[in-house]
Amino acid sequence: MAFLLLFIYICLVCGVVFYAKKRKAYSHFRYSISELGELGSEYEKQVSYFVFLPVGLGCLIVSFVTYTSNYPAAFLSGAIGLSYLLSAFFPCDPGTPLLGTWKNSIHNIIGGACYAAMAYQLNELMDSEATWFIELTFTLLCTFLLIFLVGFPKGFIGLAQRLAETSIFLSTALLLLV
Repeated sequence: MAFLLLFIYICLVCGVVFYAKKRKAYSHFRYSISELGELGSEYEKQVSYFVFLPVGLGCLIVSFVTYTSNYPAAFLSGAIGLSYLLSAFFPCDPGTPLLGTWKNSIHNIIGGACYAAMAYQLNELMDSEATWFIELTFTLLCTFLLIFLVGFPKGFIGLAQRLAETSIFLSTALLLLV
């Protein structure tokens, strides 16, 4: 399952890079991944249904298959899967504001809840198995959440999200290998 999760992550990266190149003035440092499929964008439907939806479903499949054998990895995979799945149906508003349309509100509430749940699970893992990659993932995820909530520095929210999500995928894959 670890290799399936890594394949899903590679597909996500390829999709993000592909659609980022198609968008004018898109910056991986400045803009969140959700902004590729933001409400009203030229590629909203393609990003939602060909990137977010398959990544979400793939992560949820990994979660269901590993639930009994590796609960922490299943929890992390399920949370990130749910966030991507719902991002496909509830895109953010342009600029990913904290407040906006009802779809943006659902996007932010579900995304925030999934990120908070992942932080909780990582914190629980730090109490039981204090490995360096769990601590790094927890730190990167909390840094991203803080930047998003405070809104500063806005120019680095994309970088913070990518580092956090890369770390989540890799940590989950490592947990599946153990």
